[in-house]
Amino acid sequence: MISGIARWLDTRLNLARFSRNFLNHIFPDHWSFMLGEIALYSFVLLVITGFFLAMFFSASAAEGPYQGSYAALQGVSASAAYRSALHISFDVPAGLLIRQMHHWASLIFVAAILLHLCRIFFTAAYRKPREINWIIGVTLLFFALTNGYFGYSVPDDLLSGTGLRIAYAILLSVPLIGPWMAFLFFGAAPPTSAIASTGPAWTWGGEIRRAIAS
Repeated sequence: MISGIARWLDTRLNLARFSRNFLNHIFPDHWSFMLGEIALYSFVLLVITGFFLAMFFSASAAEGPYQGSYAALQGVSASAAYRSALHISFDVPAGLLIRQMHHWASLIFVAAILLHLCRIFFTAAYRKPREINWIIGVTLLFFALTNGYFGYSVPDDLLSGTGLRIAYAILLSVPLIGPWMAFLFFGAAPPTSAIASTGPAWTWGGEIRRAIAS
């Protein structure tokens, strides 16, 4: 009876052809088509872990002594942003695991987008009528790189401070409008309190290195 009903519906609604095309899009016939889905799954993981980290992160450059469980930095003056990053890593249950998941998901996310766009480019799949998909993909890559850079900068460690200084120098090197662009994005030469993840990294970085070395 079920097969009879299915055949009756298929002859009138052509469901079999629609289902076949739909499943072919979900389960492509070549492994390279899975790169886009890997990027999607990584993005979902980034959103979930990002919400978790945001609940414990403090986006502030206000300095104060570190009083957490990491003994090497006890009493060292650091920004609230960096102290909260240490709190997530050493005091929040599964915090370091979530940070690592977020870190690796972001790397896989960008790598999957790059490989996916390379496949599209070298197979010329960006041509008509798919040029809009290509433009959307390149735009998503730009946003992914931009958000990755911002996320890389927020912990207020020496690595993020160095990255921000490099970005400032790159903007400053643009002919004619470089100083204006650097001022527009940063407000002043890093370190600056306008960006929570810049200022203190340059002042207490040496203290942290000495504390770890001792």
